[in-house]
Amino acid sequence: MLSHGQCETIDHLFSLMTTTQLMSGTARRVMTPLDRGAVVQVPASLLIDIPDASLYDVVILGAGCAGLSLCLAMVENGATGPILLVDSRTEYADDRTWSFWDVEPTRFTHLARARWNSWRVSTATEQVRSSARSTPYVSLAANDFYRDALTRLAEYPNVRMLVGEDAVGYSRIPDGVEVVTARFRVRGSQLVDSRGLRPTRAQLDDVAQRSTWVPQKFVGWHVVASRPVFDADEALLMDFDVDQTRGLRFGYVLPVSPREALVENVYLADVPVTESEHRAELESYLLDRFGLEPGSYRVTGDEHGNIPMTDHLFEQRPMPGVTVLGTLGGATRPSTGYAFLRIQRSSEETAMRLLGGSPETGRRRSVRVSLLDRVFLRFLADHPDRAPLVFARMFGRVAPASIVRFLSDRSRPSDAGRLILALPKLWFLHSALLVVLRLVVSRLATTGLLRDRRH
Repeated sequence: MLSHGQCETIDHLFSLMTTTQLMSGTARRVMTPLDRGAVVQVPASLLIDIPDASLYDVVILGAGCAGLSLCLAMVENGATGPILLVDSRTEYADDRTWSFWDVEPTRFTHLARARWNSWRVSTATEQVRSSARSTPYVSLAANDFYRDALTRLAEYPNVRMLVGEDAVGYSRIPDGVEVVTARFRVRGSQLVDSRGLRPTRAQLDDVAQRSTWVPQKFVGWHVVASRPVFDADEALLMDFDVDQTRGLRFGYVLPVSPREALVENVYLADVPVTESEHRAELESYLLDRFGLEPGSYRVTGDEHGNIPMTDHLFEQRPMPGVTVLGTLGGATRPSTGYAFLRIQRSSEETAMRLLGGSPETGRRRSVRVSLLDRVFLRFLADHPDRAPLVFARMFGRVAPASIVRFLSDRSRPSDAGRLILALPKLWFLHSALLVVLRLVVSRLATTGLLRDRRH
């Protein structure tokens, strides 16, 4: 296996292939998992130094999870016209871990490093366990994902990448959209913007007046212990038995083996937490929960993020010929922060639309699920101190199959009913009234604006 931090060339990628796996009717190469923290290089065959002056069929801004997933969905569904990916990075760091319940096939589920049939939510007073063998919780390493997607895209001669390039802006032109980067102008018949969400403080304040916004801030360590301390058969989704003085906080532990795990320190609160404070809290958590003192483990990689949990409706079609995808397009589940499955679904739908195989549908979200998300998010924002008990009730009193379907955007009306019955009604009633009132005020304001325009 490659040493920590070693970069791979495309030749190394192919040499690591060990077997094949049948997926969606085609042979899928399976590669040996990379060390956590290992960096992935872009295959040389994908790279260009100067973009073509001619018109690309599709230009994709941002070659992260959403951009790569869309591009792969397009070529694997038959796209043969020129596609250009533009990204500011020049190599791919192992910067995150995507986890989800295995409720449906995706192009990348075969990359899962670990699967857990059981999971746990802990509070200061109880341990709640549940399991579902038919829909395990799975985890994908970012570097495995990037390597797999880039290697597969390198097989298509119509796909090229322009790296180390920041997009300054874009505008409509007669035959499509023109993108302005730091050095070039690139034209495409269609543009997909998947660069992620980076709101300013002013934008956040504006959004907060019209919607609910709860940031999920975290720092995670990939820990290798000197002795077996982790339960590799169980994922610890939320451990609220930690100091809650600053705001709603929990530990998140995904054990890959008895000696190795991803351990995260997570805040569901808009509070300032420095890198050194996160480090101190992680060290304390490893000591208190697993008896690991500094020196009895090593950190092979880390990841950090600020996931926007919000019910704000982001614009998915800002102008003709432009599609917004990924976090910027509202792919993050408002009440949970999960995004991977939503990104895969929206990438497939967008690919089929761009290829002319499906109509322009825009956002399709269940009104029932959307309303529940809004209410739950409002509750988290207003009553963070009650959240540990609520999450424990959710996982403890709702059947595992129902809770998995709800958290994976596949819920039935009966699942929503079970969830509502399990939760404290009076606690949520106030949040529900605030959500409904905000929706009514927003609708009235929109109607009034339209009337003003008519006059």
